Amino acid sequence: MTTPDEPLVTTATVDEVISAIESVDLEATWQEVAPNLRIALPRRRALPVDIKDLPQREFSPGIRTVLGLDIGPAMLFVARQQLDGWGVSVAEAFEQALDNVRTQVNARKQFALIHERIADVPTLAFQSREGWASQLLLLPDQLARVLGERNGLILAPMRDLVICLPLDVEREFAGWLLEEFAAVDMNALDLPPFALVDGHLTRAVGAPPALRRTPVSH
Repeated sequence: MTTPDEPLVTTATVDEVISAIESVDLEATWQEVAPNLRIALPRRRALPVDIKDLPQREFSPGIRTVLGLDIGPAMLFVARQQLDGWGVSVAEAFEQALDNVRTQVNARKQFALIHERIADVPTLAFQSREGWASQLLLLPDQLARVLGERNGLILAPMRDLVICLPLDVEREFAGWLLEEFAAVDMNALDLPPFALVDGHLTRAVGAPPALRRTPVSH
């Protein structure tokens, strides 16, 4: 499904983020929080907590991640002490987070894909409107399903945005577009372009050197 009249990207306001944080129940049980567990991808700005205190897992192709609790317009990072309090292991928590994304994808019969031409390059964008679009990089088969089994160059500049470009697009253009979107998000992700081919995700060949970043490990 395509929706050409929708804006290409939407972001939450500061007031919406603050309101969501203030409403979090810090005493919630695992059964209550498990459906809202997500995986947080590397971002450009330093995390508000010490990365050493956070459970980590690296996914192919070299995406280092931590756990987060989805509170709507924002995400709270999950520390090891919280997992201990809930009585679950790091492995169990990451699998729960992946299952949550699969559940979100399977709950939809169609996906609102936004088609735009930018500098005459056909561009396809997806926002879940629920904060999990970028996590599809960790589930390439689900990403391919959402994008209509397309192959393409994949950009994920924001938590809830993935962009698909033609595989043969100029890498300089892809780098420029990635930076343009990242510039408008204070919590922009720190990820290079990826190539999605037949449901498999790899780092794109020929990406500009400035985009071959090491995942954030502050």
